Parts: sequence; structure tokens; C-alpha cells
Amino acid sequence: MKIAMHQITSIRASFEEDMRAYAEAGWTAFEMHLHKASQHIEKHGMEHFVRLVKDSGLSPIAATGHVVVAFGTDEELAANEAQLSQALDIMAAVSCPAIVFGGDAPKSVAPAPNQSEAGLSERDHAYRAQLARFANRVGKLADLAKTKGVTMALEVNWCGMCRSISTAAEAVELANRQNVGLLFDTAHFACTPSRLSDLDRLSGRIVAGHLNDMRDCPPEVRNVNNDRVIPGDGVLPLREWLDKVGECGFDGWHSVELFSEDLWGEDVLTIARKVKEGCQRVWPEAQF
Repeated sequence: MKIAMHQITSIRASFEEDMRAYAEAGWTAFEMHLHKASQHIEKHGMEHFVRLVKDSGLSPIAATGHVVVAFGTDEELAANEAQLSQALDIMAAVSCPAIVFGGDAPKSVAPAPNQSEAGLSERDHAYRAQLARFANRVGKLADLAKTKGVTMALEVNWCGMCRSISTAAEAVELANRQNVGLLFDTAHFACTPSRLSDLDRLSGRIVAGHLNDMRDCPPEVRNVNNDRVIPGDGVLPLREWLDKVGECGFDGWHSVELFSEDLWGEDVLTIARKVKEGCQRVWPEAQF
């Protein structure tokens, strides 16, 4: 088990504060938040950014922050492609190998004209046509990412068209690019209509991971972001789930991504230490 820090987990700290605290707490890998990186570059320049990452001793194992636009105007699609190109330049400067992405959805997502079998079948066909449009756009952007040696990792539930592992598997298949795969996120898995067996469709195509636990709260009120807690402090069967991910061929890094108001109120070194200590209770053998 290889565990990295996600910069969203310390979102209120600066990029430089993150690097210093993560290294002091004993982390060796992190998932880059592209907005934080861009802010640092705007203020200090690309050379300072590259030197900061290199001198920290931390490896950027992925980057988060791009939403694929598939249902916009031609101008919006062009702007989205330019945004990705800028992100890829930042990633290339520090040898970051993967970008985690979400996606948009059309304003009307395939409503059924009526509730008959014919109407429901028409709805399903329309949805799959929209999914194919999204996947086609992902494929085109993946070709751009390939020129930088970057893999694209689809995050279920951050994507308007993919609210389950099974639909994400279909999107990955439709994109039909070797550098497109799935990001497995424990919180999203817990909050979507997905089963462990659905991961079998993605064997060999899981390319990134987000790690988090969830509070012991009624599933009916669970919030996919705000109810996250440090691994080991919640109720998710994390070892079982991630053992399955491993059986599907993924042995890469899982980044701890938390949206915790309480944790965000701490200084970044305390955050980095608390998160590592929690993970070690679940995976004493983990690499950090």
C-alpha cells in the first residue's frame, strides 16, 4: 500500500507550506492541486516552482483540477483544451504522470418521454449516446495528454455523466485510449450505486486512487465531501475495498483527499502528521 498526501487536505496552506510540512512529517509523495500550483507560479515563477518541488524531496504522483467539457460551445471546448494544455505544461515541468479529471453533463440528461418499456429504452439509448459524446471528447483530450506522457484518470461522481463504477467502465471503454483509466475514490464508491464486482470490468484500467474514510452517519444524509474523515477514524471497510482494487491490478499511490473544516483549521504540519498516523493504524506496512 502506497499512500500520498492530497493538497486539498490542507487547502488553506500555500504550496510552499505544503511542501515543507509534508516532507517534515515524513511523506514522500503528494497529489498536486493545479490551482495551488498555478497560484504559486503566478507569484513566484515556474523556475521557483520547479526548484521548490525538487528540493522538497516529494514526488508529484498525480494532479487534480481539470473538468472535461464535452457539452459546451465550440469556444468553450477550445478554452477547455487550452486549460488542459496549461495544466500539462505545469505537470511536465515536475514530471507528474497523471491528471485526475471530472466532467460536465448536458442540461437535460436523457429524460424518459414516458414510463413504458419503449419510453425507458429510449431514455437509456439517449443517455448512452450522451455518454459516447463525453467519452469521445475524453479520447481527444487524452491524445493531447499523451504527447506529455500523461495518463488521464476519471473520477466517478465528480463527472456528471459517470455516477457509478459501471458507467465509468463504459466511458473508459468508449474513450478507447491506453492512457485513460479509472480513479478509485473510497468516498465516491461509498456514495454511489456501485459494487465491488463492478471493478472487474476495469481490471488493468485503474490508474489512480483517492483515500478517505467516512463518518458514522445515516447514509441518507451522508455528504460525499464533508463527511470524510482520516482513514481509520470512520466506518468504511477500507482494507477490503483496496484489496479488491489491488486484485484488479492497481499497485500505485492512493492520495488522502479530505474536505474537513475541523482538519482545515489546524496548521499544515499537524494535518500532515495526523493523516499519516491515521493511515498507519490501518496499514502499518504502508509506504508514505
